[in-house]
Amino acid sequence: MSSRLSTRLSIRWVPGEPSEPTDTLVMSVGGWYVDLRITKKDGSIDWGMAGERLILSREPLTCKWTHWIDSNGYTEPDIGSFEPAANPTDSIETGSMLNPETNKITPYAEVWRTLPASLPDVFPVAWIIRSADGKTFLGRVGGDFLGLKGGDDGPSFMNGFCARRQAWDDGNSTWKTLREAGDLSKIGSLPGMEGSDKKKMEWEESCKEGDLVEAFGEKYTVCAVEKL
Repeated sequence: MSSRLSTRLSIRWVPGEPSEPTDTLVMSVGGWYVDLRITKKDGSIDWGMAGERLILSREPLTCKWTHWIDSNGYTEPDIGSFEPAANPTDSIETGSMLNPETNKITPYAEVWRTLPASLPDVFPVAWIIRSADGKTFLGRVGGDFLGLKGGDDGPSFMNGFCARRQAWDDGNSTWKTLREAGDLSKIGSLPGMEGSDKKKMEWEESCKEGDLVEAFGEKYTVCAVEKL
């Protein structure tokens, strides 16, 4: 599976109207993903999660996403099917999941747009790594970085969940923090790229999935690594 970035354009809880209350970025590398959805209204975490992305079928494309960590405490995998939309960069995902407003399982339709990785010549390798305790997931695709950290307890480590989104500022040759959300008392323990002029990790071009690498002063397992 090729590495990619995607953002959600809308969600529709059937039979309602489509809307988009979040600023969402999803990183998919190999068979893993990191997904951060920030509420536009107040900058809080609408949903943050990370885990495995498994393809169940190709026609139609149907995927299952596991939840190693989840800000909402969901532990059961999600399953969704995709079909092409009118725009060639867009797709429509359909399925059923818990509607947080009604607390009922409801059919949904989401429109997703695939985004090109920024600066692939500068950042030619995409990766997702996880901490030894399985609570922290870090991902980079092109000049975009996501960090998600589960808390100490609760289903899928939901209590104390925090997240950070960063992007490479090429003009100033540094990483810029775009979003920090969740339990901000824990955000200091979540690794990030801020203040760094690093354009690559020492291990990224030689490692393979399953390797143990040194990153941000700790040991991480490489979930997925791919060249862009």
